[in-house]
Amino acid sequence: MKNKKNWLGLLVMVLVFGMTVSGCLSNLFSRNSTSKTPKAPTSFISGSGSSGDTTILLRKGLDFDQAFREVIFILNRNGFEPEMMQPEVGYIRTRWNSSWVASTAGTEQYRVRIIINFNPSRTQIILQAPAEYSIDGGRWQTGYDTRAVETLRNDLTQIIGN
Repeated sequence: MKNKKNWLGLLVMVLVFGMTVSGCLSNLFSRNSTSKTPKAPTSFISGSGSSGDTTILLRKGLDFDQAFREVIFILNRNGFEPEMMQPEVGYIRTRWNSSWVASTAGTEQYRVRIIINFNPSRTQIILQAPAEYSIDGGRWQTGYDTRAVETLRNDLTQIIGN
């Protein structure tokens, strides 16, 4: 009878230990499978350089100061707050906007900014929409946002374009 009690006690301890280990391992594997890298929005195109640049010809006879003010107005209307403006060289850069894409709004997973350069003769502007998304909370994948380029190109062309 004593051997049977010892054997049952040992069996219970082995079962409890096995279930504990099994539960911990399954929790570990399930946590790893659900913590995926955040997916970039469909409007994000990876890359760098001038691949996302768009040129817009300005309307003939349009005053530079008026064009500069219109660009700032359109940027503000689309939720892009100017961070740096240099009218003397025709340069505008906005702050990073992390609410441009609704699926990542309010998070720091994805961000877009706008850069506008007027050419020296003030006859065209170059529109850039650099974008970044967080791969693992620390590293940023760089590229540009096609939705921002399309939206702003259409708005700017209608207001100040040729």
